Amino acid sequence: MAAEHNSAEQKRRLKEEKPLIHCITNHISINDCANAVLALGAKPIMAEHPEEVAEITAASRALAVNTGNISDARMQSMLISGREAKARHIPCVIDAVGAACSRLRLNWITEFIRECAPSVIKGNESELRALCGMTHHTKGIDSNEISSEEAIAQIAQKAAERFQAVILISGKTDIISDGTRTAFVRNGSELMPYVTGTGCMLNAVCGAFLSVGSAFESAAAAAVTMGLAGEYAEQAFRQTGSLSQFHHSLIDALFTMDEDYYSKYERIEYHE
Repeated sequence: MAAEHNSAEQKRRLKEEKPLIHCITNHISINDCANAVLALGAKPIMAEHPEEVAEITAASRALAVNTGNISDARMQSMLISGREAKARHIPCVIDAVGAACSRLRLNWITEFIRECAPSVIKGNESELRALCGMTHHTKGIDSNEISSEEAIAQIAQKAAERFQAVILISGKTDIISDGTRTAFVRNGSELMPYVTGTGCMLNAVCGAFLSVGSAFESAAAAAVTMGLAGEYAEQAFRQTGSLSQFHHSLIDALFTMDEDYYSKYERIEYHE
């Protein structure tokens, strides 16, 4: 099928337009998320005080929220920002971190989706199973599922129809669906789970791409971009054996990857 996806073109637009991206994420990964958005060419703002977030969101081109390491203040702020984004037709992505590991998070994420209608919902297989009321097994915030790609794609499709949003299920293969179209992104590195915050970075990167593209296009571009960054960083690790070098090289890759690099190395398939 003909695909609208063009990660390199979206990245070029980010560097030209430098849109403001409002990110409300957890403090564990906040620095990496800000640097990832900057490396792509956009401008991050990490405001989270409940009395200012509506104003900040209104001035932004996209909103990215994340339920890792939640607090009362951040939950309040994310709802305020999500409602503002919906009212102003500003695209929004939520990373449903921990939806499968606590009732508090599951209930709050469900409320956010219902009230704020995010453009993209991101999570691993266990998190999306929990949101859809399916049986799930989880270990902390990690997915313990061993489902086939076809089974995960079905979860993504059903969730997209249920929530009227694009679904991004991260994993060995990242799977994106809008209920009709499904993309399989096979870029990535097995080292990424050894660095905390790479999933949060994917969410922030998706928020950045949402400022210049459709929800489906942007979720696919984010998955390809972070996957390629992981592969780039793995090469640095293989040369040095340094996990910290892998960590830093992720940002280097986000900054340096150009159209030729995408064209040569991205691995994405589309199905209807």
